[in-house]
Amino acid sequence: MTELYEFHFLNDQLFNLGSVNSVAELQGMLCGRLCAGERLEAAQWNTLALEFMDLEHLALAEEHSALLALILERTQALLDDQQLGFTPLLPADETSLDNRARELGAWCEGFLHGLGQAIGQSGLSADTGLSDDVKDSLRDLAHISQAEAISEGESETEQDEVYWVELVEYVKVAVLNIYNDIVLAKAAKAPPADEDPNTLH
Repeated sequence: MTELYEFHFLNDQLFNLGSVNSVAELQGMLCGRLCAGERLEAAQWNTLALEFMDLEHLALAEEHSALLALILERTQALLDDQQLGFTPLLPADETSLDNRARELGAWCEGFLHGLGQAIGQSGLSADTGLSDDVKDSLRDLAHISQAEAISEGESETEQDEVYWVELVEYVKVAVLNIYNDIVLAKAAKAPPADEDPNTLH
């Protein structure tokens, strides 16, 4: 199903369902929750996704449930195995730069929403439970979430494209750093699977 994991196809499918959010914002929300350390089962993810898209009333057809499962599985795999090359789910390069910028802004907005909700539900304090590097990255992502355009003139320039590539790369690195900082740090602090956490040493 690799060919199905593509922005325009998935986005069309979601909007045909009546989603109020693009697939970029939806995947951003998912990444935010995963970066907070959540491990989601398919049923949990379906519920979260439908609520986020304002489609709680909808009974998912099997084909649409499979698409949500694809987004979950591929996103989790890309975060877990960073050699695969994690990247936000965004429009293709043939799409106008301003549209790509808006979707990147929506992706970041979704990410911050998902991360904030997951952190709040976990009881972790966003003020004291996160490293300074993570806080800096979150501030930067908040600025990017306001992006509406990149090109300043009527036509896109080569320099605009260079800036776009750098901006997407920054988001990729920031998200992976947040994931590593929270998820891997949490895993390192967890007791071994065969050890009783209540055992006194």
